[in-house]
Amino acid sequence: MSTNEMVYEVSSDISPFTKVGALLIAWLATYTIASLSQSQFVLLELSALGVNINGNLWLKHMVLDWWGLLPKYGSAILASLAIALLISGRLGHALKLRSNWLHPLAGAVAMLAMLAVMHPIMDVTLIAGTRSLPAQIWQALAGGIGGLLYKFLRQDVARWIVQRPRQNALL
Repeated sequence: MSTNEMVYEVSSDISPFTKVGALLIAWLATYTIASLSQSQFVLLELSALGVNINGNLWLKHMVLDWWGLLPKYGSAILASLAIALLISGRLGHALKLRSNWLHPLAGAVAMLAMLAVMHPIMDVTLIAGTRSLPAQIWQALAGGIGGLLYKFLRQDVARWIVQRPRQNALL
């Protein structure tokens, strides 16, 4: 038995607005995960030193860290993600990858590279919550999740938006 499958060709020209929107959503997710995880590591270290932090104070510091880190750390993450995702997109296009799985890898590498160059550029030591290896792994994981979200929003959702009306028209 053979099944009749319809294959729809989709233009690889994805709108710049889709790319920018996908980048902004990926950045927001990356920044939120990175900021919250660094807050957790700082608060855990304070607790290990004997500082008593209750639940309300814990939540308050997470929100304050998210807002307080936004100007410098948020902009550094946006810049590094934009560069890394642009490079991984070009590389995926050059390698003719149907589904670019380089984006999550690029997001993770971008976070680690950004942490490594923050001191020379901003004259700031590593973000306090990223001084241990597990904390840096969480930062890389945040970048990987951002890259995966970018890949999904940029490629798969855009492809679905184009294909779905064509499929519905044939019903």
